[in-house]
Amino acid sequence: MLLQERLHDIAGRFPDKLALGFAHESLTFAELDQRSRALAARWRDWGVRPGDRVGLLAEPCAAVVVAFWAALYADAIAVHLNEHLAPEALGDILDDCEPVIVVASRRYATQKLAQRGPGTPGGRILVVEDEPEMFARSEGQASAAATAAETDIAAIVYTSGSTGTPKGVCLSHRNLNTTVQAVETHMPITSEDSYLMVVPLHYVHGLLQLLVHTLCGGSIHFAPDFVFPNVVVDQLVRTRVTGFSGVPYHFVALMDRSRFLETDLPDLRWIAVTGGRLPAERIAQIRQAKPGLQLHVWYGQTECAPRVTALDPRRVDRKPDSAGAPVPGVKVLIVDETGREVPRGQVGEVVVCGENVMVGYWRQPEATARVIDSLGRLHTGDWGWLDEEGDLFLTGRRDAMIKSAGERIFAEEIEAVLLQCEGVLDAVVLGVPDDLAGERIEAHVRVVPPLPHEEEAIQHLADRIRRHCLGKVPFARAPKAYHIWADFPRKPNGKVDRPRMLAGR
Repeated sequence: MLLQERLHDIAGRFPDKLALGFAHESLTFAELDQRSRALAARWRDWGVRPGDRVGLLAEPCAAVVVAFWAALYADAIAVHLNEHLAPEALGDILDDCEPVIVVASRRYATQKLAQRGPGTPGGRILVVEDEPEMFARSEGQASAAATAAETDIAAIVYTSGSTGTPKGVCLSHRNLNTTVQAVETHMPITSEDSYLMVVPLHYVHGLLQLLVHTLCGGSIHFAPDFVFPNVVVDQLVRTRVTGFSGVPYHFVALMDRSRFLETDLPDLRWIAVTGGRLPAERIAQIRQAKPGLQLHVWYGQTECAPRVTALDPRRVDRKPDSAGAPVPGVKVLIVDETGREVPRGQVGEVVVCGENVMVGYWRQPEATARVIDSLGRLHTGDWGWLDEEGDLFLTGRRDAMIKSAGERIFAEEIEAVLLQCEGVLDAVVLGVPDDLAGERIEAHVRVVPPLPHEEEAIQHLADRIRRHCLGKVPFARAPKAYHIWADFPRKPNGKVDRPRMLAGR
């Protein structure tokens, strides 16, 4: 079944139920479905053909979600664009996917698209504020009958590559449906649930949550930018949502800079951590403050649409460092450098098999062939091992392995040691080019505020962290330099921006 067919079915079952809630507008399921089909019909009249791309460049609003579903109803491909990219970087993506329509807010149409001048794609730019009736009309709806195939591409999600042009991950209706159904089964998520969205839709996790909750008949409330954590807490209270998810940064910010831990949230049933590892101490902090809250840990990749494993809340206390077991319909293998499966407990590359594995990278067959082998298995580039119960433990990225003086060191192993040091809130370990050792290991740590201003006090703090680390790991594997930060540079999704950190060290 296609994604838009599932939306039409849900709209028939829950026509008057809240589907989307924003600060100043909301849509029921019937309104969402009818407006999306009406917009798709207009786009078809304009000549939008199956497989054409539709770019979406706006803050979260009803119009951009309607446009997403309209693209699917028109058998086109939806491309959520990262509004935080510089005009040049955004231009590279537009040149790559060549959208026939770009739906943009006036702010981004002016700041991002206008600067491209004649290089703007040849299609139309629809400014949301200038065309309000286009996104609100429900007359002349396109048919809900399926014309595309489940294997056709539904969305292209551009990865946040650190260098060069990000790759466009092509996800089919089947890819996304597989993951949606896996999450619905694992959680489970039902029409009684509601969700607070803080992750942008141009990230695959945001797209997945939009699909999961919409296609089970749940309600989604959209939060403003994650700048003031207490505003998010207020929205959790006001909307009475049952679920909330984010990357580790979101939860650390909520714990350190808001009233989240002490606020009574009786309707909140579950939270989920994705996009990185939340330290065991932080998990314990949440569990102690909110013992009745289900805490899920998710692991995945954009190329896997994105969910791969999930740690059941009942096992979080026993295995806080685990990424969990494969979700339904997904198989995880650990292989050596020849692609051969290794025994349980042995470290190797994490390989994923299942209907969730992407179609490929947009217009990059060679890059696709480097990660999807002849057996259809996706090589994630992550290293890890499976325990006897089949739970996955990640040890680091293949491309993040540091090779120093003959030692092979996973940055995450050293980061875990640093996080055990009193006063350390966050840690990043980098390999820096070195003529003698090949790479020199450097530690970057974020500490409990306030950060000392005196150079001597900062050096004393760095020395204390160094002594802690040397007490836990051999000298050859320990960092050779320690940098103290008040806060790390971050990408818009909250993840640490390692290239910027390396450039500014």
